[in-house]
Amino acid sequence: MNVIRKIEDVKSGSVKIDLPDDFHAKRVEIIISSVEDSGNGQRLSDLLLEAPTLTDNELREYSRVRDQMSQWNVKEF
Repeated sequence: MNVIRKIEDVKSGSVKIDLPDDFHAKRVEIIISSVEDSGNGQRLSDLLLEAPTLTDNELREYSRVRDQMSQWNVKEF
């Protein structure tokens, strides 16, 4: 199933949707719902792309601790 999610502005009471060339469907379902403006204009995808990332050392340490914790036996506590 192909899914396209877009947020578009309504202009003159209508919305135009351009489908990508590789979208091959004979019938589609269109669901329209209003989107509340968050005020700052920042989308979740932008926020996630700007989020801090782990360094290689931090990732190795996380993996080491995760592996160690996965070996814990709940009955020991």
